Amino acid sequence: MLLAIDTATRKIGIALYDGVQVLHEAVWNTPFRHTVELIPAIDQALAGANLKVTDLDVIALTIGPGSYTGLRIGAAVAKGLALSRRLDLVAVSTFEVLSAAFPADEALRMAVVIEAGRSRLGVGWFEVQEGAWQPSEEAELLTAEELSKKIRVPTLICGELDYELRKLLGRKHKNVVLATPAQSLRRPAYLAELAWARWQAGERSDPETVAPVYLQTNENIPG
Repeated sequence: MLLAIDTATRKIGIALYDGVQVLHEAVWNTPFRHTVELIPAIDQALAGANLKVTDLDVIALTIGPGSYTGLRIGAAVAKGLALSRRLDLVAVSTFEVLSAAFPADEALRMAVVIEAGRSRLGVGWFEVQEGAWQPSEEAELLTAEELSKKIRVPTLICGELDYELRKLLGRKHKNVVLATPAQSLRRPAYLAELAWARWQAGERSDPETVAPVYLQTNENIPG
């Protein structure tokens, strides 16, 4: 049994997955309350699925980029469970979780967006390689205008897109494909599936040394 934990931004997500079905999934907004809400939500999820912590085999964790506070809290909980219960841990990029919602399309590039504070965006770039979305270049911090100027080829844009950003990007009708709000929701079930596949392939993250990944910025990402 796998427990997926995503606290990368203002949205918290948890899921329970057994390799065949998603037994529980929850996503909710929680500005600055990750510490208070995460553990009770995990307890509730396990109880609702008639499971105990002792039924878990592996923890999946979004390792970043994202909020300094959110990532730190999620990592502390995931590492604590892995070490105290001798569970395996698999860390997955926040951007990869978002990209997993979309079928591979070689005709498009993908820009995955998260809020990064100070009117800036964290952007991860993906292209289809060997039949799947793969990171194609270094993630970066951009303003909305800078992101818009970088869209020169047909690009699917997903993630944390507010009204103003959608409006700005929507002006580039020719090259922009905007994901719907539902498609852009960062679902922990995708984190669970990605981590399960890697776990089954023998991939592990060391809970003693794994650490959150942050974009190069001096300001805290909201959350």
